[in-house]
Amino acid sequence: MDITSITNKISSDWAQYRDILKTVLASESALLTEINSYLINSQGKQLRPLLSLLSAKVCGEANSTSYYCAAVAEIIHTATLLHDDVADSGKYRRGKLTVRAVYSPAASVLAGDYWLSKALSILANNCPPEVLNCYTHAMSQLSTGELIQMEKAESLDTSEIDYYNIIEKKTSSLFVAATQSGAISTGASYEKIKTITNFALQLGYAFQIRDDIFDYSPRLKTGKDYGSDIAERKITLPLLCAFKKTSPSEKAKIIKRISEIEYNRAEEKTFSPLEKEIIYETDAFVIKHDGIADAQIILEKHIRKAIRTLDIFPYNIAKESLIEIARYVGDRNI
Repeated sequence: MDITSITNKISSDWAQYRDILKTVLASESALLTEINSYLINSQGKQLRPLLSLLSAKVCGEANSTSYYCAAVAEIIHTATLLHDDVADSGKYRRGKLTVRAVYSPAASVLAGDYWLSKALSILANNCPPEVLNCYTHAMSQLSTGELIQMEKAESLDTSEIDYYNIIEKKTSSLFVAATQSGAISTGASYEKIKTITNFALQLGYAFQIRDDIFDYSPRLKTGKDYGSDIAERKITLPLLCAFKKTSPSEKAKIIKRISEIEYNRAEEKTFSPLEKEIIYETDAFVIKHDGIADAQIILEKHIRKAIRTLDIFPYNIAKESLIEIARYVGDRNI
């Protein structure tokens, strides 16, 4: 599925969201204008604003507040990526050089700060308090999730409960805020808001699990470096699934090998011979014990749960599109 086929179905709403996005980000700084242009022209799927608009349309009719909600979803998401790329020394994102790499780490941080300030301005001036609460909660969850993940990368004791706690905070939280805000913008009932929240939670789980599967899929051209999660000492679902099918001693052996990777790695992410060796060993272990296949099965369960939650809504283009997005998340290759 091509996401563009869905944005074309709501072309008028999509155009109004895009106009707001470009207008609110306008700056008197030539450098910031250049960075903004670089970001807007290299934006990926823009899944979060799309979910926000579709949530508004499945609950009622999209309106000016809905467009502002969608813009906030994309602005916050992009701001977090700008900051993450500095924290993670990221050189590429979506297969393209990051702002950090093209300009500088300082430019990436400051641009991220600018985008966040614009999101807060929109929330204060163009959205009801309930929407502000959605996004401030999501921003708190995002940073908390990243910090917990950092702690677990150091201790290397991530359990499946820990894993879901992390991905609920660092991924699902913004999916939830985007869909909730879209629903709230139409004056949706509590039942509809709760339903769209559950949809977004399950979709966020599936999205992150698929992303984590990519780390063990070198043949897919995803824009993500093969083995980067292991190089960053992240224990994700494919590895957790493999652990379930092995002995405690084998699990301890893999954990010990991953612990040999330096926790705070150098700025440039060129894998050392030792890191490459550990990545290949871990990958072979996951494949041997069906970790990727089992993670995909769990992912598909989350997709089915997400789709089932939409049963309360009458069938229309928005509902059809949300179902298409859910299926896309389950088998996407980028």
